[in-house]
Parts: sequence; structure tokens; C-alpha cells
Amino acid sequence: MTARTPNARPADRSKPGTLRRRLFQHGGLDITFTCLVLILFAIGVVMMYSASYATSVSKTGSPNTYFRQQLVAAAIGFAVMLLISKLDYRILNSIWAIIIYVGTILLLGFTLVYNVLKGNTMKRWIPIPGFGQFQPSEVAKFALILILAYMICIFAPVLKGAEDRSTMPNLGGLTKGERIVFSLFDCPWKATVFMGMTALVIVGLVLLEKHLSATILLVGLTFAMLWAGGVKKIWFIVLGTLIVAAVVYVLYINPEITKVFGEYGYERIMVFREKDTAGRTNYWQTQQSLYAIGSGGPFGVGFGNSKQKQLWLPEPQNDFIFAIVVEELGYVGGMIIILLFAALVWRGFVIATRTRDYFGALLVIGIMMQVCFQVILNIAVVTDTIPNTGIGLPFFSYGGTALVLLLAEMGVVLSVSRSCTIEAA
Repeated sequence: MTARTPNARPADRSKPGTLRRRLFQHGGLDITFTCLVLILFAIGVVMMYSASYATSVSKTGSPNTYFRQQLVAAAIGFAVMLLISKLDYRILNSIWAIIIYVGTILLLGFTLVYNVLKGNTMKRWIPIPGFGQFQPSEVAKFALILILAYMICIFAPVLKGAEDRSTMPNLGGLTKGERIVFSLFDCPWKATVFMGMTALVIVGLVLLEKHLSATILLVGLTFAMLWAGGVKKIWFIVLGTLIVAAVVYVLYINPEITKVFGEYGYERIMVFREKDTAGRTNYWQTQQSLYAIGSGGPFGVGFGNSKQKQLWLPEPQNDFIFAIVVEELGYVGGMIIILLFAALVWRGFVIATRTRDYFGALLVIGIMMQVCFQVILNIAVVTDTIPNTGIGLPFFSYGGTALVLLLAEMGVVLSVSRSCTIEAA
């Protein structure tokens, strides 16, 4: 009986019943990665409870409202994570990648149209009766990672300079539709432009929703995925130079250009530039965040003893929760949390290098880079290193949509890790 290659795609998909046999896999979870996820979640949910206590009492009359809602989201998220970890992630390396990509575009477009018709200034959310608000840009992160991983696998020989797919044993053949796409963009610059334009659709829709932090994150993910996929480095030099020049121009030469997206973004940039606590009240949140960090000292004021969360720092349970973490746990506690995130990303990369499946490795790299970028951007905002963009800290910031989808992505990484244990066996 011939052994089935775990990376074979079209040949396996063409056989009746094969998809059912591949739907689930039976390898063991990566224990180290799982423990790191559980540790970060446990610390995060406890700190979210502490940070949200006063705000919850003020807004709802109960200190536990945000905490209960986060636990409900966590229960759903962990169930989804375990289910996805059991599924074979390779089923996504198919028409499902395109379906999820197109579905995400339709969802982002609906969100934009809905909020325009409602006259809402911020166009990021859509209401779901009985569940609160849903933020489609959270789905866009994984959809972007997935579609780029799928397309990189199609164009891998072109991008890596191989003469034939058969010379790359971690790739299967192509379906008829994939062969057509490959033939249309069968040189490095065509493939790169096509993938870039595919990503630009999602990035552009999120930008139109005035979600700057998610836009920055999506651009970073696009660069990371294309870099991992073997795109020629000259593209990154040229585009990176243009982006840096654009940032400098917007921040220090002509910030008024941001008014095209509304006064809100312009005010954020001017606040960052001028640090004007008297003339620009938008600096209040950043100022209180710095007070919280400065008050923490080496070992903090103690769990639950933050003064800035007592309605001084606005929305401390969301984007600025790291400031409360440092105030209560100190610089040492903050550094330990940063190291835990670093360990999580490192373990993810270990899983990516251990799998022989190119698609699985790209998925894990993309998800880990998403976590990495979010942590860096969040801490940079909290410490006033970059303008306030409104991006949450993974596992810590309050938000049901973000937590469920983050845990779902952790499930994808664990699914890839199962394939590693099968191959090792």
C-alpha cells in the first residue's frame, strides 16, 4: 500500500471520499505553544478584569460586566480553537481560500455601505442583535494571510526560480483554474503585482472604514507574507522607501492631508507632534497612559491598585490596557509579558520550520507576524512612540470578536503542529 504524501493536494482532492478522510487529523498538539496561549490568556483576562473594574461600575453599575462578556467570548473562542486544531488545515489550500477572501470583501463592503447610510463617522462595526457589535476588519487579517499563502503556493516556482513544480517536493500539482492563473502571471514581477493587488483590495476597504491601525497591520502582514514567499527584495526596498517617505511627509510636512479621512486622524497626528495638553484634549488619554507607566516603577503598585483606571485613563480595558498592566505589575511584570509574547512567536516559527508543508508554514508565519505586529504597535501607542492608532493587545484587550478570531487562528497553528507530530512519528 503506497503511503500518501501529506502535502499532495490536487491528486488527493480528485479522489472520491478523500476529503472526508482528510477532514480531521490525529497528531498531538504542540504542548509548549498550547501552554503559552493558556498562560497569556489567563494573565490577560485577569488584567482585563482589573483594568475594567471602575469603568464597568461607572457605565453598567456592575464591576463584572466586561469580565463576564470576555469570558463568554473566551468560551466560544476556545471551543473554536480546539475544533479548528482538529481539522486538517490543508483543506484551506483550495477554493476555500478564495471563498473566504471574497466573503471578507463582501463583508467589509457591507460594513462600509451600512455605516455610510447610517451617517456614522466611524465605519468599522456592524450590529448583530443579541451579540453586540462585530468588527469585520478582524476577519480581514486572517483572510489576507490565507489568500496570500494560497497564491504564494501557486506561484512558488516562479518566485523561487525553480524550473518545475516537481523540483519542489513540498508542493502538489495545480487544479485547472490554478494552472490558468499561473499561466497568466508566470514571471516574478507579474506574480508579485497580482498578489499585491489582491491584498490591496482588502487594505483599501479597511482604510475606507477609517481603521488606520488595522490598515497599518494589514500592510505589514502583506510585506511579511511576500517576504516569506520569496518575492525579490528590490520590491521591499522600493516600496519601503516610498512608505517611509509618505509617513515622514504626513507626520512632519503636510499632516493636513489626513483631513481627507476626517478631522479625527488629523487631530491624532497633531496631538502626537505637539504634545499639547492644554490646546488639544485628545492627548489626555496618552498623557494618562504615561502617568500610569511612570507610576508603576520596577514592581508596580500591586494588582488591583491602579489609580489611573479610576476613570482617569479612558477605556483602560481596551487599547491602553498595557499601561494598567505596567502600573500594577511594574516594569518587571510588563517585561515578563513581552517575553511571553516573544516565546509564543518563537514557538510558532519552530512549528513553521518543522512542517514539510509549504502552505502550513506560510499560514503559521503570517499568524505569528500578526501577533508580533499587534504587540509592537500596541505598546508603541501606549508609550507614545507612535500616534494613537487604536489597536488592541492580543489576549488582553477587551473585545469578543478579536478574542474569538485570535483563538481561532491559534487553532490553525495547532492544526499545523498536529501534522508535525504525525510526520515525526
